[in-house]
Amino acid sequence: MTKPSSGSLPVVLIVEDDADVRDVMSYSLERRGFEVLSAAGTDAATDICKQRAGKIDVLIADLSLPGDTTGGLARWVSTVYPRMKIVYVSGIPRHVALSSGIVQGGAPYLEKPVSPDVLASTVQSLLPRPVDAPDDW
Repeated sequence: MTKPSSGSLPVVLIVEDDADVRDVMSYSLERRGFEVLSAAGTDAATDICKQRAGKIDVLIADLSLPGDTTGGLARWVSTVYPRMKIVYVSGIPRHVALSSGIVQGGAPYLEKPVSPDVLASTVQSLLPRPVDAPDDW
């Protein structure tokens, strides 16, 4: 597993075209101690990844984005920044996304609507446990 990229907070990039959903996800993760970056599409997400030189711990990507596909973004991230973890979020059932080849099989997949607790625990599960973390980490 990777160490969180920033000095103190794990960094999450949310790629979601629905501003309301993006804002709710961002708010819920920020309240739980994450640094959150957000983008409305794959082009903006790619730019953020390049600006941060890959210093992003987790990419949360909606599957239904306009423009380039989320699958393309995920493949690019996996190649260029292999330590970055990916979480897919979609209204499409998991088995449909997997059978159509839209997503990579090993990454977490959350069906919308996603509760803030499930989102946060999924992201947290991808990060290393700090040595001084409480038992309920």
